[in-house]
Amino acid sequence: MNNCSLLAQWWEETLAGDVRSFSRIHDELYSGLYYYLFKIVKDEDVARDVLQDLFVKFWERREKLGLIVNVKYYFFKSARSMAINYLKMYKPELLDLQKHREVDLGFSSEDIIVSKEAGLETQKRLAMALNMLPKRQKEMIFLRYFDDWGYDQIAEVTGLQYQSVVNHVHRGINQLRLTLSESKSVMQIELAI
Repeated sequence: MNNCSLLAQWWEETLAGDVRSFSRIHDELYSGLYYYLFKIVKDEDVARDVLQDLFVKFWERREKLGLIVNVKYYFFKSARSMAINYLKMYKPELLDLQKHREVDLGFSSEDIIVSKEAGLETQKRLAMALNMLPKRQKEMIFLRYFDDWGYDQIAEVTGLQYQSVVNHVHRGINQLRLTLSESKSVMQIELAI
């Protein structure tokens, strides 16, 4: 049984009041949700609080929610919405005021898994290039390549059209290529001097 089916089964058991099944969902999704929320709210305590509220709300409202087919994506979509609501109330400077749906994910060199031979300099250049991307592109790149989501899953969670997600990822990758090739050229010139 694949992970998606297992989560759906656990959710179905949760609907019947099975606390252990809900605990399994919690254990399975917690770290990924925390990491995603932390990238949005940029505060460990707030990410934990939002995540705790999310799980409490899901437990309390399980009967109203009913059957959920894609449990993981439903939780991520809800977590994203709760994080945006938190930012609207307490840290509006982290949101694009015209588009409350855009969040600005920050990348650090620790986020980038690069082979040891590539070295710290490559990690720093990649983190810098990622942070230069527009907010939407950063989020799409994060979900697509750091969390290994499909385009349709990203569209479902973010509320964007499938083609918009594809376009954001494509533009983001092209921008990363351009930025990294420019920074590589600058490094080569600096080394020559």
